[in-house]
Amino acid sequence: MRSGAYSSSATIVGYHLSGMDLTGPSSELVATARTVEEAGADYLVLPDRTAARPDGASPPAALIAAAFLAAHTSEIGIVVTAATGYHEPYSLARQIASLDHISAGRVGWFADSATDAASDANHRREGHDPAAAPETRALEFVPLVRDLWDSWEDDAFVHEKDTGRFVDPAKIHVVDHVGTALAVRGPLNVIRPPQGHPVVFARAADTSVAHHADVLVSDVPQQGHILAVEPFVAADEVAARELHAAAGSPAGGDVLVGTPEQVAAQLRDRHVLVRFTTRAQLVAFTTHVLPLLDKSAPTGATLRERLGLPAVANRFAPTQDKELIGNAR
Repeated sequence: MRSGAYSSSATIVGYHLSGMDLTGPSSELVATARTVEEAGADYLVLPDRTAARPDGASPPAALIAAAFLAAHTSEIGIVVTAATGYHEPYSLARQIASLDHISAGRVGWFADSATDAASDANHRREGHDPAAAPETRALEFVPLVRDLWDSWEDDAFVHEKDTGRFVDPAKIHVVDHVGTALAVRGPLNVIRPPQGHPVVFARAADTSVAHHADVLVSDVPQQGHILAVEPFVAADEVAARELHAAAGSPAGGDVLVGTPEQVAAQLRDRHVLVRFTTRAQLVAFTTHVLPLLDKSAPTGATLRERLGLPAVANRFAPTQDKELIGNAR
């Protein structure tokens, strides 16, 4: 199930904190989240790395940081990065569902099938080598997580005082998945998330998970995809080019260099995921570019609603067509 196709005509802005140093006091992360929430950013993407970086510590675990931010924000979406090679589907489905409950439906998952040697070395065990056939594992992973989210129907709790019946067991479903790489029985031990399915993001080039994502991220403009950009913004073009050069002159269609007005003109009326490598970049964009985008107030309280994505039907719940067929028999 992939909508990938993103139809909203509104300006939607996500902040990807992928290159920033997030190892400082937790108060700094909270202050950043609250500042961009108040400024009108729609969601944050928290990076995650399951091994030390060559030059120092990795960011805090995205799932834990997300729970902390959910308790200190009220509107902004919170998207966690989690690699299919270094998580188990049952545990990840449970954790993301829990985050969705904690945040009242503001959570997303950035699925990633990429592997690296340092992380592989931290996750080997008998019978499992992350470096062996990661694509096979990734292909099964996202659909299995979605099945686990659906293992409780929305109205499974009946609360019948007269009969003493608390839940309807017919509305709790055993997944019983046995695949090439993964085997999970279920059901999940957390009820269905408020969004049904938290929003699943993926890079369009990450084909092992992209087919099952809700929204796709691309470095070049593509119809129905989120455009990932890296801005270098200054008061004049010369200063902006100097910032770009100081960062090593990264190239590509996703790099925007210029004044706030020049950068904003390229981002209006589209969904963009803005990648920041320094706090100074984030502050400059939030202060000088975001106010120029004429963002309308978000509609809907959940991240799925905020992004204009449809609700997801529970695949285990009987549809009207199934009920009609059953009644005809």
